[in-house]
Amino acid sequence: MFFNGPAHVRTDARLFPVGTGVPVEQDLPVQPEDLARALFITGRAPYDQTKHGRSSAYEWCHRVAVLPAYLSWSDDPVRRITRTDLARELDPSEKGMLSYTLGQAMCQIFAERQLSVRFFMHVARYASAYNLTFAPGRSRADFFGELTLGGYVVAEAKGRSGPLTNKLREAMEEQKRTVKTIKGKAPKIAYASAVHFSSPHSPMRLTAIAPDTADPRAVDLPVDPDLHVLAYYTPFLDAFAHQEPLVLGDYVVAGFAALGVTLGVLAPVLQRVERAARRNETAGLRDDILGLLARHRPRQERTLYTDGTLFAADWTVPEDRRRPGRRDSEVLPDFLHEAFRSMNEEEDDWRVVSVEEGDLDWRDLSPARGYMPGIFPQGDLLKG
Repeated sequence: MFFNGPAHVRTDARLFPVGTGVPVEQDLPVQPEDLARALFITGRAPYDQTKHGRSSAYEWCHRVAVLPAYLSWSDDPVRRITRTDLARELDPSEKGMLSYTLGQAMCQIFAERQLSVRFFMHVARYASAYNLTFAPGRSRADFFGELTLGGYVVAEAKGRSGPLTNKLREAMEEQKRTVKTIKGKAPKIAYASAVHFSSPHSPMRLTAIAPDTADPRAVDLPVDPDLHVLAYYTPFLDAFAHQEPLVLGDYVVAGFAALGVTLGVLAPVLQRVERAARRNETAGLRDDILGLLARHRPRQERTLYTDGTLFAADWTVPEDRRRPGRRDSEVLPDFLHEAFRSMNEEEDDWRVVSVEEGDLDWRDLSPARGYMPGIFPQGDLLKG
């Protein structure tokens, strides 16, 4: 059962540099959509649609579907994330896969919230997109991302269906950095994090540890900042390719009602990413996107994120909410409609409209209440 409002995950962070400001212990608030979005953007989603087709969409649907199946929000005075009876009945190997999946999600949330990391994604997805190869036998971190204050972070995600053992904690403390450099410079922070449960009915916890030395076999990761940003947003393009997008306020969204998920991207961000993907106009993409996001002011913490994405998880209503014969995108959650309606109280005929070819133009989008004038780019960046 998922209640409205966040649950809190107890985090234990060790050996992080003093300047990062990461608290040793904290209750980290987590919404259902935070977990769903984290699994969507960090997955190994296939990059080449012509090669993998709908498999890329099924892959992220599979990852996100484990959340309502195997997790619930406890109703204790301090709301926690616990496993469902179904999750506790899984066999050991299945429990291990679930814990690792949750470990990936919490690794992203920790990076974004505690370390101010943006464009956090799986190393394998970036490598496969741009044909990067690593020497046989070389281990490497799972994820990398860009610190908002400059430099990069690398991270490795782990998950345990039981308690965090002293052996694993010691291994995490002694673990060496597996990425030596990114763009020729050492990562500012490298850490390993592990999701774990002290008992079958105990809440989920996260332990994160930052080792200080590099492995002699650590790899160099050549990253092009523009291609990094393109790879980060590509899963959203893939989702829109397999589900009819709609214009919702000033976002372009797609609803997957059977899954209870709605995802989207700020329209001008999507425009620029599509130009890079379809016309190979990647030069300057990172700076253009950061310029757009600097002017963007999220109005609602629950569903709108600072990278210009939207994610909503509707897992609090009966499973039969979908009427037969309707396409997913036509059934967006009521609370999402209400949120955008409240942002634009002056518009009487507020509605979701389908996106037609060439319609992704900011002049056709209803400005949300609270938006500052001139947030959209001028000149060439607006041209289709």
